[in-house]
Amino acid sequence: MNESAKLSVTIITLNEAENIGRCLKSIKGLSDEIVVVDSGSKDKTVEIVKKYDVKLFHREFDNYANQKNYAADQTSGNWVFSIDADEVVTKKLRGEIKKAIIEPEFDAYSIPRCNIIFGKFIRFTRWQPELDRHVWLWKKSHGRWRGNVHEEVKINGSVGRLKNPKIHYQYETISQFWEMMNKYSELDAEKYTSGDVLSKLNFYALSLFLPIYHFFLRYIYRLGFLDGWRGFVLSYLMAIYQFNVIVKKYENSEIIK
Repeated sequence: MNESAKLSVTIITLNEAENIGRCLKSIKGLSDEIVVVDSGSKDKTVEIVKKYDVKLFHREFDNYANQKNYAADQTSGNWVFSIDADEVVTKKLRGEIKKAIIEPEFDAYSIPRCNIIFGKFIRFTRWQPELDRHVWLWKKSHGRWRGNVHEEVKINGSVGRLKNPKIHYQYETISQFWEMMNKYSELDAEKYTSGDVLSKLNFYALSLFLPIYHFFLRYIYRLGFLDGWRGFVLSYLMAIYQFNVIVKKYENSEIIK
């Protein structure tokens, strides 16, 4: 084994019984080890995971960055590839990853992501694969996750680009999207604390104009109308998301006390 090209895959899970089997099948044979960190699944996630050759750990969830850093800390490889339970690796990406770590030109690699939402690949609406490109493959000694929400791997070194995308099976229903939107908006709003003083003028202005801006950004500028009804619904829902974040931020401020 080439120790300099030893790859560990990390996955964090919580009630991912519908997805985790598909994910694990897609990465079979890709890595030297798979590390799964579960945060208390109540469905059959853990039961399914145990059917595969993985290292399973349990950790109470606090935020995404800490959870993913904990997973990376449990690996023994010098390369880490992070994948979510609702994602899969294609054969083309598998080959590209193997080549990248055997003959590395960089300390990390960003990878685009194709998003399947409401049963269809979203080509536009600001979900284009290139706009959802992030670092998911890196030398363990050169990167750490940062950010409580919308977390990113911060790299101390050079970053290259892989061509082939991960496939992300996101929300199948509006209810699933709404549930996640509520969760993320609360995390975004936590940036404001009870001691913050924010003006009512800003509250009204942001509540009115920011959602409108984000709707037109996605539906017109990012060509969401080409995604049909899904593009319209996603643009509208993300406008509501922005409104939720604003209101929750101001719930944490002093202007409504």
